Amino acid sequence: MAKNKKVLTAEDKAAKRALEKKSWVGNIAGDLWGGAVTAFVLLPETIGFMIAAGVPPYIGLFTCIILTITLAFTGGRPGVISAGAGSTAMITVGLVAAYWDTHPEYLFAAVVLAGIIQFVLGIVKFGSIIKYIPDSVMHGFVNGLAILIFISQIKLIFSDFNTLGEMLVLVGIGVGIIVFYPFLGKVWSGFTKIPSSLIAIVAISIYAFASGSPVLRIQDMGAIAPNFQYVGIVFARIPNIFTGECIANIIPLSISLAMVGIIETMLTCRVVTEETNTPEQEDLNRECRGQGIGNMICGVLGAMPGCAMIGQTKANMSAGGRGRLSSLFAGCLLAALLFAASGVLGGIPIAALVAVMLVVCYDTFNWGSVFKAYKVPVKETMAMAITVIIVLATGNLAYGVGFGVGLFVVMILLKMFIVNEKVMIGIALGLLGGAIALMFVTFAMRAGGNMDTFRPIVSFILAVLGISVASLVRNEMMPGKGMKAFATVVMIICAAVATTGVVFMYV
Repeated sequence: MAKNKKVLTAEDKAAKRALEKKSWVGNIAGDLWGGAVTAFVLLPETIGFMIAAGVPPYIGLFTCIILTITLAFTGGRPGVISAGAGSTAMITVGLVAAYWDTHPEYLFAAVVLAGIIQFVLGIVKFGSIIKYIPDSVMHGFVNGLAILIFISQIKLIFSDFNTLGEMLVLVGIGVGIIVFYPFLGKVWSGFTKIPSSLIAIVAISIYAFASGSPVLRIQDMGAIAPNFQYVGIVFARIPNIFTGECIANIIPLSISLAMVGIIETMLTCRVVTEETNTPEQEDLNRECRGQGIGNMICGVLGAMPGCAMIGQTKANMSAGGRGRLSSLFAGCLLAALLFAASGVLGGIPIAALVAVMLVVCYDTFNWGSVFKAYKVPVKETMAMAITVIIVLATGNLAYGVGFGVGLFVVMILLKMFIVNEKVMIGIALGLLGGAIALMFVTFAMRAGGNMDTFRPIVSFILAVLGISVASLVRNEMMPGKGMKAFATVVMIICAAVATTGVVFMYV
């Protein structure tokens, strides 16, 4: 038996080496095209988030270069693109605002510590918990992300009213090229070897450079010329890091960065695995360790934190990228453009990149989770809804996933331990009452001129919980007709309150 086990282990190791080799050389042409498209679509979102966070845009581009190259070797899921994500950048806003001018080393120390935490979590196999996240929460994650990306692209389109007409025309042309170019493959198969998204970027860029169009360019979002003043600053100012002020500020920040980065990365890996049907290539604990190594390097070299980016990952996949080479080539190409051709890079029109991301949004959104919602239990639809709404309300994917998983767990516990439909309806009514009370307080505060987002969010969550609890009574506990009708009324009222809460979040 021991001998057989040893032989099997050797075969497993050989199969693992073969799989690793395949992830590098099994799809060379597709990975090169995917990496090329990814390098360009990383630019507008990364630059925009760096500006919002209050740091120079080139720092975010450093993050993209470091993580794409590092994760190509250390990551556990080939084809995933990790870079300067908005979810991690936004967590650093408070620290940047308070200390960037006097102690920029605080930020980079926090990034290093976040990387250490992620590496340790990978060692203790934290990545294995991803399999327990329900499909409904996964659908909410991708839907919320698709909507966030769509909103960000619309903001870019309307950022300059002087060239709005030309911007709309160019975006329309770009989307048209991406959608209809593949049909040329029926004329000549060679057309299919070049991704339509890259054709759109090149075509619109040639037009912009040739015509001298004033349409919005990448350089208009902020200076991207590289600077190395923060490289190694964590070592140059290491005495400042080991102070009570620094430690008190960076520990909670680093924990948040590590957890948000891992959650978003793990969910992105799961999406890629499901879409490519290649579970044998997924090692989420290796991905955790790889993300940790990448973020440690980012902190040392003066870059922002980052994690997997599902929009850019989807763009990579749609252009043919499936392996590690796509991430490596994206990083190398981005480095070449930044250090050798930053002027050309800055001149690329935003319209070309918006066109790519709009198509990515459409492909990312799980339309079946909406149009086929009537086929799944209400509590699962509510888990998806709460995930989407919290993501949109906070702009943070991890918060949405956390609330969605929490709702799912609460429903399971209620179903396990409370079997009396009257008690369940009482719980639903209590949740409804709390939601209504919070909305009345919100109305009163609004009448007094005070705007508050927290109470509408809590009211929405309570109302969704009420819908879910009432749905358990109505659909899964088989009550009498009277109780079933009452549960239906409670669900309708809760839905009205939840809708009101959503409206107040955005008005």
